[in-house]
Amino acid sequence: MEGDDYEDKKKKKIYLSIICVALVALFGTICYFLLSDLINLSEESPNKIIAGGILHSSLHVSGGSIPVMKPEDLSSERFQRPSKECPYPNPYTFQDFRKDNNKLPLISKKFKNPEDLILAYYGILQEASNMLGYSGGCGTIGWSGLPYPYSYELLTGDKQQEMPFDQYVDSFSGIGYTTLLKLLPAYTPADTDHHIKYYMVEIEIITGAKADTDEGYNQGSQFAYYYGLITVEQTNNEGWKIKNIYYIPEDFLCAPMHSWFYLSDAVVQIVYGENLKRIDKIDSTEQKDHVVRIYASGNGKSYRFDFVRLTNGYDILLHEYILGNEGWKETSLLGEEWKDMKLTINNSELRKTV
Repeated sequence: MEGDDYEDKKKKKIYLSIICVALVALFGTICYFLLSDLINLSEESPNKIIAGGILHSSLHVSGGSIPVMKPEDLSSERFQRPSKECPYPNPYTFQDFRKDNNKLPLISKKFKNPEDLILAYYGILQEASNMLGYSGGCGTIGWSGLPYPYSYELLTGDKQQEMPFDQYVDSFSGIGYTTLLKLLPAYTPADTDHHIKYYMVEIEIITGAKADTDEGYNQGSQFAYYYGLITVEQTNNEGWKIKNIYYIPEDFLCAPMHSWFYLSDAVVQIVYGENLKRIDKIDSTEQKDHVVRIYASGNGKSYRFDFVRLTNGYDILLHEYILGNEGWKETSLLGEEWKDMKLTINNSELRKTV
């Protein structure tokens, strides 16, 4: 009997040992797969932490090259511009100039009006994109690089000599959409040749991140805004052409509270009042759309100062006027010390690149 009890106890120990080993093995297997999943997630998943959350890839996979929009819908505002500001009304599109062959010239139209020329230029660019090597799209955007030779033809011959076509196209690297937001006549200095005019423009572009790494595909699209001057020239045989374009990047992280330079009323009070002693008071302020007009008086004279309000909220001085017998006459009052307060071709920042 004692021998039987001993054998039973021995068998129970063996069974318990086998069960323990099995449980340990099972637990180890589970841990192995769990750890493997975690390792794979950290090594293979493109997700990363951003703003306190996990950044995921798109929940929707592109349908390959299947077209989902008609050519006339490629400039749809809904998909290009979440900004509330409307684009500048533009009657021109790339389709107005597109040819079935590459025979030069691509654009036979001679622009008799400089504003029409600028509108045509941005109308063409709105449907151009140069996203090779960049993410931010799920296929071809607009007409890809097809419009660039057309917009390039709107530059003067001298500008084309200065900027070869390949360099011109490269300057759009990473840009998927270009939208014209503002177009206004700028100040033309009195000594300017009558064949030359200046225009203020503001543009919005959508860019993509470089796609040379896996992370590049998960950075999304980015919006950027630029304003500046366009110099146009009336040529002898080709009508108006674009001679130069000067862009200034807009900053959205440096609020006007850091300085008075971007507040129109402060500029008038401090520059024309406290420093130049031209005015004694601001009489009234008018704003229509993005144009801010400040009326002021001093020393028996009346003045008007025209500013343009950019997308980032900055007020940029464009014109100065004195009231005379025949109405408002444009003038230049800033002198050498304060000339850079105004967006003109004589601004020191622009002259550095002339």
